Amino acid sequence: MPAWRGSIGRLAMAPSSRARVAGLLYLIVIAAGAASLVITPSLIVPGNAAATANNIMASETAYRFGIFVNLIATAAYVGVVAMLFELLRPAGASFSAVAAFFGLTGCIVSAVNGLTWLAPLALLKNPASLAALETAELQALSFVWLRLSGAGGNLALTFFGFYCLTLGFTIAGATFLPRVLGLLLAISGVVWLTGGFATLLAPAFASQISTYTMATAVFGESMLTMWLLLFGVNDAKWSAQAGRS
Repeated sequence: MPAWRGSIGRLAMAPSSRARVAGLLYLIVIAAGAASLVITPSLIVPGNAAATANNIMASETAYRFGIFVNLIATAAYVGVVAMLFELLRPAGASFSAVAAFFGLTGCIVSAVNGLTWLAPLALLKNPASLAALETAELQALSFVWLRLSGAGGNLALTFFGFYCLTLGFTIAGATFLPRVLGLLLAISGVVWLTGGFATLLAPAFASQISTYTMATAVFGESMLTMWLLLFGVNDAKWSAQAGRS
């Protein structure tokens, strides 16, 4: 065997180590995602473009930081998807691949959606280059971009819902993780999808249940995160299932 292949083999992480790295990245996703959900939306005044624009300009640093932490959450989620894809392949290669597809698609949507958060800054901070538009028109356009940002975020969460649901089924077939974690994650996926579809089809109803859907969905993901961080996986059982697959 070539020497370089042997070196790569020695550098490969044990399943338990990969699980803990995935747990750490997942913790970053949850913490950064929570921060972005608190910081940026707090500046938005529903139905009032002028007040929202004034809040953004008065708290530009906070607004930019909200965009930044959302980017961190998205980057960390890519790492979660990659780590869990490799970790869970022995439990079901097809399910693991489908889950990774949904997860990465959600990350791509979330990253592209970051551009819509930057659009209000481009409109509000460069009035000279947009002299043909009145201040009120610029504020209204900024507000439209913020509404598009909300729609884009909902689309990303819908793909993450499919990811959690598929990942939950994969974990349920694993011998090296508690199956209850798969059940909880599948429930999280269903809740994310319920919230996402409700926002698209019945926005008023979605706003009424948003607090409950958020808490329920995050619970399942948090349980998986804590288990991966604290216990990892059973290396022997992982190797046995990998051998059978």
